[in-house]
Amino acid sequence: MAALFYWPGIDRLLRHKTVCFFYVYLILYFLVMIKKTEKTKKEVNYNSKDGVCALYRALSKMSVCSRTAAKELIIGGEVKVNGKIINNLTYPVNVKRDKIIVKGSLVKEKKLQYMAFNKPAGYETSARSSAKNSKTIYDIIPFAKEKNLNPVGRLDKDSHGLIILTNDNEFLNDVSGSESKISKYYKVKTDLELSEDQLVEFSEGIVIDDGRGDTVKTKPCKIRHVAECMYSIILAEGLNRQIRKMFAYFDIKVVDLFRYKIGSLEIGGIKDGEYFYIKPADVIK
Repeated sequence: MAALFYWPGIDRLLRHKTVCFFYVYLILYFLVMIKKTEKTKKEVNYNSKDGVCALYRALSKMSVCSRTAAKELIIGGEVKVNGKIINNLTYPVNVKRDKIIVKGSLVKEKKLQYMAFNKPAGYETSARSSAKNSKTIYDIIPFAKEKNLNPVGRLDKDSHGLIILTNDNEFLNDVSGSESKISKYYKVKTDLELSEDQLVEFSEGIVIDDGRGDTVKTKPCKIRHVAECMYSIILAEGLNRQIRKMFAYFDIKVVDLFRYKIGSLEIGGIKDGEYFYIKPADVIK
């Protein structure tokens, strides 16, 4: 850095106090300008929280659609920003100031809501039940359906415990998307015990049905034997009936499955069917 501000005869000039102070001021001025430039670059980061982000993420953030659907709409010329058709997925927009129109309709910023719910066993998570006369969580909290609060991940009908509901597609994807690294915590009771070798195999990942007619090897997870036929399990993914299928691989049946924590959020002492409102920071810290 010193070499950048050196010129012949500087040693003689620095003997004068006025010149010396001016030289120091000049160096400090350039350092401040460099810092401001770096700060400006950070402020237009596509993932920043000041309202500026990539267009495809903005549509997801404003709960218009998923990121994948947003990309298709943008590439298909269905999205306008301030009256201009934009085909660039990462085109920077400010969701608080820019006028975004999708398929002729103005997109308005929604009030985002986040809710933690203690799902009882016997209720399906999705809005539509898979069987006639089967109950869903929206039978308990109908207002959540009216507000378009969707479950972040799933708990099968026979399982119980923590479910998060939100109308924030961006948050939903961050917590339960395929690339999410947010941990989910479970307490599981089985009819038989895993052997020591099976515990190791379970933790390293095993091949199961993915629920879509294909097979997949589960990601490494943490499993701990806490009591007779009782296990504590931490997953970083959430495949269809994953824990039940992993135990079934060893011909062991899950008797009870309880999810008590997602990320940093614990269910606490609320009863079955009760809920409380949360913030994203309660889950992702």
